[in-house]
Amino acid sequence: MRFPIVLAATMLVVSLQAQSPTTFEVASIKPNKSGAPGSETDTSPGRVSVINATPLSLLLRAFGVSAFQIAGAPDWVRTDRYDVVATVPDGRVLNDQDRQPFFEKMLAERWQLRYHRETRNLRVYSLVNDGSKLVPHTGPGEYGMKVERAGPRVILRSTRGNMPRLTEILSGFIGSVVSNDSGLGGEYDFTLEWVQDAAATDSGPTLVTALRELGLRLVSAEKPAPVIVIDHIERPSEN
Repeated sequence: MRFPIVLAATMLVVSLQAQSPTTFEVASIKPNKSGAPGSETDTSPGRVSVINATPLSLLLRAFGVSAFQIAGAPDWVRTDRYDVVATVPDGRVLNDQDRQPFFEKMLAERWQLRYHRETRNLRVYSLVNDGSKLVPHTGPGEYGMKVERAGPRVILRSTRGNMPRLTEILSGFIGSVVSNDSGLGGEYDFTLEWVQDAAATDSGPTLVTALRELGLRLVSAEKPAPVIVIDHIERPSEN
C-alpha cells in the first residue's frame, strides 16, 4: 500500500528536477557611459550579453511588449544605459521568449521592480500571414535579429528569428503596438530592408512594401492590449 505514495513522491522529484531554471546564475550590471546611440544583444551557449541597453529595453525583453505598453516608468528608464552580462544555467542557448523570465527576475532582484498588469484599448497593428515567403532556419547557427541603419534605410538581418521579436522591432519603428497574428511559430532566416524616412530621397521600399515582399502584411485596428504598469523601480545595484 505504500508503493503508490513512494512512486508519486519519486515522480514529483523527477518532474521538479526536469524543470529548467529561469534565473541567471550570475549577472554583471555596469553603467555604460560611452554615449553610443544603439545597443547590442548577443546570445551564446550559457551566456547572454546586452550592451548599452536602457532599462526600458530590458523591460521590453522581460515582458515581450513594445514601449507603448509600458506605463508609469520614470524618465531615467529611457535614458540611462547599462551593460548586462549574465551566465545561463546548463549552458543553454536562450531565444527571445526563453529570456523573458530571466530578465523579469533580474529586474525584480537588482532593479527592485514591482508592477501590475492592465488591459487598455490601444491603436495597434496586426502582423498577418499574407502568403509567407519566409525561409525556415535549418542546421546550426546562433540566434540573431540585428538592426542596422544606413542613412534613411533600415536593415534587419535575421538568423533563427521569430515573429514575436519581429513585432517588437516593428513597434519601435511604427510608433504603435504591433501584435503577432501571423500564426508563424518557427525560426526564420530573412533580411527586411526599407526606407524609414518618408521624406528621404532614397527610392527604396517602404516598410509596408518590404513586408509584402516577405509575404507579411500589417492591418490597423483598435484592440484591447496588455499594459505593464510600473509601480516601483530603482537604479540597479552593481557587482
